[in-house]
Amino acid sequence: MTPQLPVLAIKGLRKNFGDLQVLGGIDLTVERGEVVGLIGASGSGKSTLLRCINRLETPSDGAIFLGGEMVGGLGPNLSRRLRDQRRQMAMVFQNFNLWPHRTALENVIEGPVVVQKVPRNTAIARGRAMLRKVGLADREAYYPSQLSGGQQQRVAIARALALEPTLLLFDEPTSALDPELVGEVLRVMTDLAAEGRTMIVVTHEMAFAHEVCTKVVYLENGLVRDAGPPGHIFSTANTATAQFLARYLGQKTSDTPGMTL
Repeated sequence: MTPQLPVLAIKGLRKNFGDLQVLGGIDLTVERGEVVGLIGASGSGKSTLLRCINRLETPSDGAIFLGGEMVGGLGPNLSRRLRDQRRQMAMVFQNFNLWPHRTALENVIEGPVVVQKVPRNTAIARGRAMLRKVGLADREAYYPSQLSGGQQQRVAIARALALEPTLLLFDEPTSALDPELVGEVLRVMTDLAAEGRTMIVVTHEMAFAHEVCTKVVYLENGLVRDAGPPGHIFSTANTATAQFLARYLGQKTSDTPGMTL
């Protein structure tokens, strides 16, 4: 029996901005159903890594494989291949990135209709199902300005889910939220993890990383300094990891029950 290929495999990934090296050679594998938490101080390369995965940033060196196929690369039909690959990797940003002049439902169906060419009626049914999943069935006709930050982020998650991606990418999805709204977004993400969704989450929510992620990767200065199951990371003897975590341990990171270390 042929072993199942990982959803994502990153090999020797480097990213420079001029003379500044942001990623110094990243190797990482993400298996189907894994929830990978990327942790580290600001400027450690977490968001850049995520943006390289879906080619919002072009890597300086190295390779990224999605289901065994190189992301981007060379050869004919490159733009079409990259477009198809991006459809499999839906990203949720820090600042929601919703269309302000479109309702919640219109934001959610935009990708399926415009990018995937899904029939509008099918996209609407799918979009409503995704809004129900994130607890916003009664807000489909609301515009972003009529929604709280937490609700806007949940619409953004519904939008990502409506693309039916293989991989969900979250770039600090709670960092722009008021503390009292963080819990509602983390609850949705916890439910998605329980469904077996494959996810990579850049986060400063240490309790989420500890309790929900199946693998935690600690980045420092553009390098993977430590990686493993949460039980390893949060009880590690690795000095650099321990020093980083010391700033978070014992603190309540959200108002979600069970979300404290």
